[in-house]
Amino acid sequence: MKTFAAWLAASLMAMHPWMAHAQQQAQYSAEYLETTKDWGWVVADFNNDGHDDFFVSGHDETDRIWYWSPTGYVPSSQVFVMVDRHDCDAADFNRDGRMDMYCAVGALQGTGKGYNELWLQRYDGSFRKVANHGAYDIYGRGRIPVAFDFNHDGYPDIYVTNDATERADGQPNFNHVFVNQGNATFVEVPTLATGARGFFCAVKGDINGDGWDDLAVCDRDDVGHLYINNRNGDFTELSSPALAARWRDARLVDMNGDGRDDLVLITTQNYVQIWLNSGSGNYFETPALQNKPVFTPQALTVGDFNADGLKDVYVALHQSACYTSNQDTAPDIIYYGKAGGGWYKAKQPETYAGCGYKSATLDGSRVLLMQGGMNSLGPNYVIKWSE
Repeated sequence: MKTFAAWLAASLMAMHPWMAHAQQQAQYSAEYLETTKDWGWVVADFNNDGHDDFFVSGHDETDRIWYWSPTGYVPSSQVFVMVDRHDCDAADFNRDGRMDMYCAVGALQGTGKGYNELWLQRYDGSFRKVANHGAYDIYGRGRIPVAFDFNHDGYPDIYVTNDATERADGQPNFNHVFVNQGNATFVEVPTLATGARGFFCAVKGDINGDGWDDLAVCDRDDVGHLYINNRNGDFTELSSPALAARWRDARLVDMNGDGRDDLVLITTQNYVQIWLNSGSGNYFETPALQNKPVFTPQALTVGDFNADGLKDVYVALHQSACYTSNQDTAPDIIYYGKAGGGWYKAKQPETYAGCGYKSATLDGSRVLLMQGGMNSLGPNYVIKWSE
């Protein structure tokens, strides 16, 4: 027999569908990790235990991998030597079954040299920095690297983005493609994506569904770029309505389960957008979601945060007053996937210190939330939800 409380709850949900959505929101907890600057991050299963680990680069003396454990994330005993390390990406560059890491290093604001790093993982789980790997880009103001398979040979290649200010000495400072020669050494290949193409974000995906890696790049000074691999040693650049505005952050990920990578982005006009892939033509024709939060959307990440089998989008909001208070009172936002299509918005309360800056997904369901900045210290947390 249905109780009066159960009848009332069911009646209210029938009258107000949004209340059903509210009840579906799971409780969360935040695991504090450490306080650092946050220039970049990389998520990968470094020790092959089936769980994502991560590395937050703050170009300081605490850069190290955090490993998953059943009781929480544990920092590695190996601390990576302090350099002007901005961001990294992970791949098995020498195909020995262990994840390695490539990091972009700055060049003294374009006045000196910075040697990008290749770290290969040893059998014992430690990492060694490799010399003469060929992807140094010593004059580039290194920002975001992307490990991707440019020539489809199974060996990870590298796309490196740079803050392409003009150097007084005339040395090259722009984005590059470095192709793996099959032994974790690299040779540069000029492409359409080479040059001053932007560095706010860079991600890989498969836009046209041909199984070859494509790229999306955010440009601080211009609209973004969608580069489709032409499978012949170069790219073609896609024209799309999604390129009408500049981007702050972007992901290429299948949001609706149709097997095609969609485009999820934040514009510099502070809109959050989801562009579903049409499968042909311009691929991204019209946004399936467009929303402008009250506060500044700073970063996004995608996962299934309420464990319902649908893709959600976590957006870290930034409040300018946070730099003085160190407490970002603007709740972050989660756009939860709805059965049958679409998304509904829910607030993620900020009950922890720091200012929203970067975010990443762990094991498909947790959020690595980085609350510092490039020039400010802040706490890093892992947010997880219970059903």
